Amino acid sequence: MKNSIPEVIEAVTPLVLATIGAVIGVVVLLQPGINETRATAGLGLAGTAIAGAAGLARTSRSEQDFSVKQQDGNLKVETPATPVSDKY
Repeated sequence: MKNSIPEVIEAVTPLVLATIGAVIGVVVLLQPGINETRATAGLGLAGTAIAGAAGLARTSRSEQDFSVKQQDGNLKVETPATPVSDKY
């Protein structure tokens, strides 16, 4: 159970941010007598919260994209895009 807590937090955080953004957006739209400046600021804040949630959300864990090793005083970098002939 201890090991699953970071995964739960990582999964729930985008949902919380998106919900906060949606609530802010709805409140701004339904607020009577709000001027254009405040409406623009409120909708901008709502959009930022939703965009932050989208940035934190990811579909799966990915492996490390590259590795760096030291061989004989030289650095060796391997990436998925490195052709087999370029690997030393």
